[in-house]
Amino acid sequence: MSKIPKLSYIVLSYNYERFIGRTLRSILDQTVQDFEIVVVDDASSDESVNIVRSFADPRIKLHVNERNLGGAASYNRAVEAASGEWLVNLDADDWVAPQKAELQLAALASDPSIDIIGTYVNFVDKQGAPHPKAQEMEAHTNVAHDLNRLDTWIGANPLCRSSTMVRRAAHLRIGLDDPAMIRAPDYELWTRALRLGCRFAVLPDTLTYSRQHSQGVTHADPLGTMLEITHSMLRNLVPLAEARALYPSIERILTWVARHPQLSSLQPNEVYRLLGLMMSGTGSSDFTTFRKVLAARDEDPSLARLGRRALALTNGSEQAAHLSRLERDIGAYIKARDYWHQKSKKWEGKYRDLVKAAPHKKSRSPQPKHIALLDKLANKTPKYLRWGLGRLWIKVYSRFTRSS
Repeated sequence: MSKIPKLSYIVLSYNYERFIGRTLRSILDQTVQDFEIVVVDDASSDESVNIVRSFADPRIKLHVNERNLGGAASYNRAVEAASGEWLVNLDADDWVAPQKAELQLAALASDPSIDIIGTYVNFVDKQGAPHPKAQEMEAHTNVAHDLNRLDTWIGANPLCRSSTMVRRAAHLRIGLDDPAMIRAPDYELWTRALRLGCRFAVLPDTLTYSRQHSQGVTHADPLGTMLEITHSMLRNLVPLAEARALYPSIERILTWVARHPQLSSLQPNEVYRLLGLMMSGTGSSDFTTFRKVLAARDEDPSLARLGRRALALTNGSEQAAHLSRLERDIGAYIKARDYWHQKSKKWEGKYRDLVKAAPHKKSRSPQPKHIALLDKLANKTPKYLRWGLGRLWIKVYSRFTRSS
């Protein structure tokens, strides 16, 4: 093994005593053995640290935070401590197939322009069995996305971090994670890498096992996730779209934000300022500054005015017009349905009155067969069908009473 390892595995752990042993074993079982393992434990309160120390392998380098710093800050500490040519991400609750590194390095050797490479993913539950929604989740990640295309990243992150290998030199060039981000730091890093010219690739082989369980943070706060994604798009995708004159992409970004269901969870002023920021293309250098700008009330009223215009524009888009027409059509249908419902009830009432008014005629002559058939149908036909037949019954009985 060379003095500077080819690979630096980055393993982040927080109270993952149940899982981290399997994670480390999957690294030690790799067919490529030229690596170091940088483990950062984020002040776990369980036996995670002792489990890591139980592995008697000098390539494992354990760093324990004195206090809980969060995933992004722990990741930054690991990146700064790593020395390998490639940084290999693997969360402490996930694991990888033995040939993963070998296959990724072979792909990188065939295309030296690649800076970030992932793989397809197997999604598993807390016990490591196939996840009940694996097919749905894998339909999102395990497809041939063009990760070098801006529109692929609008409101979506198709790249699983635990599947990735990142060129260390490229990572140092684009910078570290934003430590203030909790839900979507990976998404911000990937979109920043795209903006700064990094090249992506994904191996179409399921070599990564991603565990989905309640301890994950990405989906625990939908509003927080939406805001972090919005900040990332505003900081990275909007400037890239403007530089490439991809104005339809900017429209799609704005529409994604304006139509997001979590937008209604914000205060009206925050909604207007958020959309105003999207329209102005004014991104923030970090997520903390973004939240401060969003919460400000009187510093820049023009931003809120711009947001109101943006909301009007998105509500006036072709899709919104189509939905408005559909809502009007449904309203007209309901109104017509209720009108004919009332009419049918009146017709049915008249029919019943006619039946009661003509019983003495049945003693002089038998009831005609077609009248008996209508009586039978009236008793067996569902009510919603009888409404439409009411008028016919009235005409038949009227003719019967006149002829007799």
